[in-house]
Amino acid sequence: MSTDAADTHGKFAQAYNLKFPLVSDRSGKIAAAFGVSRLGGWLPTKRVTFVIDKQGSVRHVIQSELNISRHIDDALDALRALQSA
Repeated sequence: MSTDAADTHGKFAQAYNLKFPLVSDRSGKIAAAFGVSRLGGWLPTKRVTFVIDKQGSVRHVIQSELNISRHIDDALDALRALQSA
């Protein structure tokens, strides 16, 4: 999810052949609810990955502004842990 427009998400999903939907939060309401907005939406949101289970509960949070690999690696580890539980 990001505050990018839906058409931008569509192009990104198509370019990377994603098999899951991307959420566009143009209003910034979701970002604010998750505590990742900055200066009321005037600046880009914080880079945070939330691992959410099938029941809708946040199970793991990854925060790193610069280390993208950490988001990927930690999210995969969290998903594997959920799957094996």
